Amino acid sequence: MSVDHFVGRWLEEKKEGFHCLASALGLSDEQKTFFENSQSELSYARDGNTWTIQVGIVGVPQKTTFTFKMGESYSSTNIDGSPLKSVVRQDGGRLIEKHESSGQRKFVMDIEREVTGDTMNATTSIGGVSMQTIYKRT
Repeated sequence: MSVDHFVGRWLEEKKEGFHCLASALGLSDEQKTFFENSQSELSYARDGNTWTIQVGIVGVPQKTTFTFKMGESYSSTNIDGSPLKSVVRQDGGRLIEKHESSGQRKFVMDIEREVTGDTMNATTSIGGVSMQTIYKRT
């Protein structure tokens, strides 16, 4: 099964469980407030076996872009800019991500993304704490 249905631009519509996940990430109270009140946006593009994801916050001009191949490790960053080693793999029509902190605070973050129509559901987990994020295709 293909995962081409991820290609395009996605806007966060709703998030649940963010505060607990932010605590697991070790974010400051100021960072928690900022990200909890922000709307994230994602864009996926594919060129053959190479994928590009652009991550940003609506209203903030700076975006972060990562390029990767399925199943291969690449360097990325967490929402607070701390370094991560990441791998994205395909599981049927889902994307399964594993991000390992290589910064001061050590953690493993797993993200499962699934698309149904124009809705993407993402479940993010760290050490037994989970958050749900719903995105709409734009």
